[in-house]
Amino acid sequence: MTGTIRYTCIGVVEKKYTTMPAWWSNPSTKHAYVLAWVSVIITIIAAAAGIAVYEVTGSALILCYGLENMVDFLSSVVVLWRFFCPDLSPEVEAKLMAREKRASISISVILGLLGVGIITTAVDDFTKGMEDFSQLSALLGISLSSILVFGLLSLVKFHYSILLKSASLHKDGICSLIGTILSIALFINTLIIRRVPEAWWIDPAVALGCGVASLAIGVHALFYASCVQKIPICSYRWWMFSQGDGTDEINGRELDEKDVAVTKVNPPVDTVANETSEVV
Repeated sequence: MTGTIRYTCIGVVEKKYTTMPAWWSNPSTKHAYVLAWVSVIITIIAAAAGIAVYEVTGSALILCYGLENMVDFLSSVVVLWRFFCPDLSPEVEAKLMAREKRASISISVILGLLGVGIITTAVDDFTKGMEDFSQLSALLGISLSSILVFGLLSLVKFHYSILLKSASLHKDGICSLIGTILSIALFINTLIIRRVPEAWWIDPAVALGCGVASLAIGVHALFYASCVQKIPICSYRWWMFSQGDGTDEINGRELDEKDVAVTKVNPPVDTVANETSEVV
């Protein structure tokens, strides 16, 4: 339980308590770091389970699920790097903030790859047509548990991204949301197939839509960063020494002198080039 104190104009003190835990109402870099670890563990387990079930059932639907979680795992690893904090200090916070833009661009690339993978799997599923649905119980169990787990992960990631003003965490939440939508489609389609096997096409159709959306989001973010913001995203030097230049993607404003003063980021280009010995 956390509390806040408010002083009124007549000197009366009012104390207002909230029952929300601190990790939800006032998350810190440390909380985001723990969330990234949770996401990494869950996604790698889900990816392994999806691929294992595919080996047994041969279902392209579950293969799409496994591949999506593998890409989601990579996205969570990027967020883990973004919020890695062995200790909290103004210097560490500034260093972590300097990683934000690179992390955001990295996840944009991952979103694009996720879109390509989902589209490829969905098209392959369409070409195969109706399959042998002898393992519907396994598909139902995996999809239902995934809806709950990844739905909750998406909610927390979006919530944290707003409070911490992190575009990279927001995009990681999109990866988890796509996984949730695919799980919902798999669950509903499995129930329908039990009654109407001819409705097998519903899941690959939804997957195709998710793939196109994921690819569009990733490509748009990369195009905007490269062509509008003029960020040299193909430059090795930018990836190694960038200090968070560009637009704050949560509220759309340009990073300004206030950000530089608070986080000590955005040093001059010459200064960045000379600080090659600093750990990035």
